[in-house]
Amino acid sequence: MRKEIEIYPNYTAETAALDEIAVKGVLPAEGIDLKMLYDIIYKHKNNSKYNKRLYKRYRNDEDSVPIFKRGPRFKDEDDIVNNKLNNDFFSEIVDFKVGYFSGKPIGYSYSTTQESEQETGGDDEVEIAKKHLTDFVYRNNMFDVDMETTKYAAICGYSGRLLYINLDGEESVMTVAPYETIVLSDTEVTEPKYAIRYYSTKTIDRKTIWKVELYDKQYIYYYEGNLGSLVLKKRALHCFDYCPLFIIPNNKEMVGDAEKVLSLIDAYDRSMSDCNNEVEGFARAYMVFENIHISDEDIGAAQKTGAFKYHSGSKEGKIYFLTKDINDIFTENHLNRTENNIYRFSQTPNLSDEAFYSASGIALKFKLTGLETKCGRFQAKMQSAGMYMFKLLSSSWAKRKITVDPMQCMMDFKRNFPLDILSEAQAAQALISAGVPEKIAYQIALSSIDDVDYVMQTIEEDKGDIPSLFDDDKDVQEEIDDNIISEETGKQTDSKNLLKVVSEWLKNLVK
Repeated sequence: MRKEIEIYPNYTAETAALDEIAVKGVLPAEGIDLKMLYDIIYKHKNNSKYNKRLYKRYRNDEDSVPIFKRGPRFKDEDDIVNNKLNNDFFSEIVDFKVGYFSGKPIGYSYSTTQESEQETGGDDEVEIAKKHLTDFVYRNNMFDVDMETTKYAAICGYSGRLLYINLDGEESVMTVAPYETIVLSDTEVTEPKYAIRYYSTKTIDRKTIWKVELYDKQYIYYYEGNLGSLVLKKRALHCFDYCPLFIIPNNKEMVGDAEKVLSLIDAYDRSMSDCNNEVEGFARAYMVFENIHISDEDIGAAQKTGAFKYHSGSKEGKIYFLTKDINDIFTENHLNRTENNIYRFSQTPNLSDEAFYSASGIALKFKLTGLETKCGRFQAKMQSAGMYMFKLLSSSWAKRKITVDPMQCMMDFKRNFPLDILSEAQAAQALISAGVPEKIAYQIALSSIDDVDYVMQTIEEDKGDIPSLFDDDKDVQEEIDDNIISEETGKQTDSKNLLKVVSEWLKNLVK
């Protein structure tokens, strides 16, 4: 549960202040006033600390999961029973979304429409643009980048993404941890004017130093030192026309998927731990000796033989078990209600629900409505950030005389949903029968197809790969054609003569 100071800060005033000292979006060669830099970082400190705690909780670090820090209820006991059971709903909520939203690679493609040809410069230019976009996607393994982005966004509420030029002089992209990322914008965080990345590292002699990178639309400013005494080391070009460090938010509020149910998860952990303490701390039943004197030696002997020998004396003596009356129904109902509320309020399906074993198709998709709503919000943010990434890439490619229109770069999202191939095939066929073009029908109905252009190209190639037996011998073809049914007279040729011609041709082919 975030406090007000732990929400991502509003940097509108700081953005305006940087605009005043910048010339056309480029800061002075000496960078910015260090006090302003410290203030920007300090303003982000509480948000950074909270996000780092969330990430460490996802990793199950001992100092970041509340149940691991829980002390015993009665500390004056000699033998303290204090179980700390972590039921990791937090990671399940995050991983479920990552698998469902980005478990299938996002399809990156370049439009091949007439408008695309006009904007790009022609067919050849479109092919060049497609190749560069495809190379970028495969070179950087965007499948992995998008999964890491989704993971960070689901945990902390947003994820950073940085474009840079690698040592081979090619465009590359990396995911940046949210607790290291600050963007300054007066519009959307997916379109920053300036950005800062700051992180601590160790020198070779194990001293901690801070590194800060300040980005504008043209340069990177590198600072090093302690956060109170940074020194500008150098300024370098980054080869893009816009700020290359930007944010992909999980939602407008920039909060993680599990934050609303943290108290429920902690309550479940406490209840489970208390139940386990009860089982471990006390026996389920106690043996009672009524009006009988039993020594420790007799009890030890009984444990070996399974029988007691005793004299009750003048009073009637009894030996029996005293069992503990535990209201397990109340405990089980409490845990079930808590578990259901965790899944409900985090909009995560509970796969242990029996409905998932019987539902299919549309019914199953209705069970995923909450998750789909959550993923739809994130998809909208991903598309906005994707458009900004294409702008960055096209500005770098333009410096190498490669024309790529960012408006023609497409992102195709597919959910990692169980396949119902028969229903999808019937739906595709129905769309085609209704007059919908095949390519559009495949995109709408067939979720198993990631690259529709490749499928259409393969279909055309298969149509052209049916050769004639006589393509290599036109003379034989003409000779046979002369012996086929005459269109004018309708007279059929001698079948034996035709068979002889075909046999001779096959013999020559074998030779």
